[in-house]
Amino acid sequence: FNAREFMEVETPMMQSTPGGATAAPFITHYNALDTDMFLRVAPELNLKRLVVGGFERVFEINRNFRNEGMSTKHSPEFTMLEFYWAYADYEDCMELVEEIIRNAAKCVGDLKINWGKLSIDLSKKFEKKSFYALLEEATGVDLEKMDKSDLLTVCKDNNIDIEDNCNVGQMLDGLMSTLVEPNLIAPTFVIDYPKSISPLAKLKRDGSDNIVERFELFIGGAEFANSFSELNDPIDQRSRLEEQSKLRDQGDEEAQPIDEEFIRAMEIGMPPTGGVGIGIDRLIMLLTNNHWIRDVILFPTMR
Repeated sequence: FNAREFMEVETPMMQSTPGGATAAPFITHYNALDTDMFLRVAPELNLKRLVVGGFERVFEINRNFRNEGMSTKHSPEFTMLEFYWAYADYEDCMELVEEIIRNAAKCVGDLKINWGKLSIDLSKKFEKKSFYALLEEATGVDLEKMDKSDLLTVCKDNNIDIEDNCNVGQMLDGLMSTLVEPNLIAPTFVIDYPKSISPLAKLKRDGSDNIVERFELFIGGAEFANSFSELNDPIDQRSRLEEQSKLRDQGDEEAQPIDEEFIRAMEIGMPPTGGVGIGIDRLIMLLTNNHWIRDVILFPTMR
C-alpha cells in the first residue's frame, strides 16, 4: 500500500451509528456525553468520508466488533484490513486483492498450500463466477427474478434453515452460504451480487436494476474478502438505507441504519471508488493451516 501511495489511517472504534456492514453491534455508553455508542462493525463509512475529503487512497488495519455467533471461523472481535481507492472499481480491486493474497503466501512459505486435507494452488489466476449462476448450478433453477414466496419454496426444498418472516436478501444469503460457499475450494471471486444484500454497492453498468458491482473472495470454502464499486449517488444511497431501516424496524438487527453524516458527505461529492475488506485473522488461518480462529488470536474471548 505504501508503494501505491495509500495512506494508513485510524478511524474511531466507537461510533454514533453502527454502519458499514450487515451485522449486529455491541453497545456501550459514553458517560461524558451521556449517550449510547456502538463499537464499530466496520470502518467503512468513515473511510469513505475521508475519500470525500480528498484522501483518495486510504487503508486501515484494526479491530471490528460484531455481536453475533461464534464459530471456528467467526470471532465477535476480529482484525480487518479495509482500503478505499478513488477512481478504481471492483475489477481493479480484484486484481489488487489477488496480488495481496499471493504476496502474503510468499512471505509465509509457498504458493501451494495445505488447508486440512485440501491442496490449494494460489499461483493460478483466481476464478470469477457470478452469484446467480452459482445458485442456479446448486439448485437447478434461476433465482434472479423470483419473488419472496417462490424463494421461500426453494429454501424449504433445499432444507435451508430460515425464519418464515425473513426477507429476500436473507433467503438468497442462506442459499448461497449453505449450498455454494462450502464447495468453493479453488480461489474464486463470486461477483455481481443482488442489490438487496449490498446496500453500499453501485449498480452494475450493464443496465441491471437489481445487480451490483460486488465481489467476495472464497478459498477452501471460506470467505476472505468483500468488495464493492462503491455507491456514490447520495439519492440512491439514502433510498437503500431507508429500505434497510425498514428491515430493522421489522426485526432484522443486522440491517444497516441511516447515517446522516455519511449521506451529507456523499452529497458534497464522492468520486467513483473501489473498496475492499479482508479478514486478517482468517487469512492467517489459511496461510498457517489452522482451522479454528481462536488459534490465531492472542487471548480470544471464545470457549
